[in-house]
Amino acid sequence: MIYTKRQKVSASMAGSDECLSVIGMFQVIENAITEMMGELKIDGLTAKEKYGAFWVFVKNRVKIFKKIRWNEEFETSCFISFKSLAKMNVDVFAKTLEGELLFYAHVEECALDIATQRIRKLNTVGVDETMTAEPPLVDIQFCKFEYENLPKVESVKVRSTNIDMSHHTNNLEYLRFVLNTFSVQELEERPIKEMEVIYANQSFENDIIDVYKISLQDKDVLVLQKGDTSVVKCEILF
Repeated sequence: MIYTKRQKVSASMAGSDECLSVIGMFQVIENAITEMMGELKIDGLTAKEKYGAFWVFVKNRVKIFKKIRWNEEFETSCFISFKSLAKMNVDVFAKTLEGELLFYAHVEECALDIATQRIRKLNTVGVDETMTAEPPLVDIQFCKFEYENLPKVESVKVRSTNIDMSHHTNNLEYLRFVLNTFSVQELEERPIKEMEVIYANQSFENDIIDVYKISLQDKDVLVLQKGDTSVVKCEILF
């Protein structure tokens, strides 16, 4: 199944440059995935109410090809690109109405048991053999990036508005923590071309997240930690 929808860049999606922001792009990606899973009856609410589980993003790598301005229309498509016993990859891409590729995302997700917090097999949360994988349109590989002794740049507290329906910090909120380490000028003068986010552990309301960051020649690497535990790792290419 390939889920497709047509939409506009709304005001809430636009950034300071009047174009679809990185936050807005990740919102489009999250919405496309959850809406597709809703069509397949394997969404978060169904997982919680029927199977006693919840879905989490594990990794997300996005390539950005072209900007699109506020109020312009575009088409988003989403499909399962890989399945194993316990993990599933979902690809999301957006194109202009003329067919130009705007961005392409490669997302890995899995389901956790609410009671035990352990990974569940996909066939225990409604994913069956009829949900076949489609071949990816863009070859995107997840990267392994390990850096030690990154300088700490700030600490943030997880607040109530950062929490989603699984009662942990929503994946988009980590992105805000990451992007808020840049100024408006930096984001406008050095547009992000590619980005990977690894969601290593969960955090919850009132947790303190320490943000560590190093800037290299062509990329920045950030690690978000809760105490000694890495919660999120992020690589940004310019």
